[in-house]
Amino acid sequence: MKTVLIANQKGGVGKTLIADELCFSLERDKIPFNFYDLDNQGSAIHETTEDPDAVIQVVDTAGELTVRLTGWIEEADFIIVPTMMSNRDLAPLERMIGILQPWIDKGKPVLFVFNRWDRFNVTKEFISYFNKCYPDLKTAILSNTTAFNQAGAAGISIHEFQPSNIGCKQIEHIYSTVKYELNLKDWRLS
Repeated sequence: MKTVLIANQKGGVGKTLIADELCFSLERDKIPFNFYDLDNQGSAIHETTEDPDAVIQVVDTAGELTVRLTGWIEEADFIIVPTMMSNRDLAPLERMIGILQPWIDKGKPVLFVFNRWDRFNVTKEFISYFNKCYPDLKTAILSNTTAFNQAGAAGISIHEFQPSNIGCKQIEHIYSTVKYELNLKDWRLS
């Protein structure tokens, strides 16, 4: 079974949002999965599952560094690191990169997701800085759209809530990256 770990030692960066959207994508593709919510906030839409036929597990972590998290990092096949783009988020992000560096050096896949991207200078400067300092790391963005919050409040995917929203394409890009990196076949039964 392949493991997708969504981790950042900082809270409030979009880990649960991405975990839920990945689970919704797996459901649409009819790919059997397990979901583990290690965050005590309990804000995930999905509940922990134990499907014996699961081919992938999505693990949503708490915003903290623990022995349990480092254990999950060692076991993961793919890691997604969401971050916000502010000065407060930079130091925790760089600590996460430091923790993941041995993993990255082994060629294991990591995707850094810049959450709540907008067209204003602060986010552009943050991404520019990141790309300059870490040119070999893979990145993706999630736009600053209220559709994510509205869909979450309704307990549904952004694809179901507002299929024309830019956030749908961005989630699809993240999901496609996961499928590619984990060599998941197309399980659609349509």
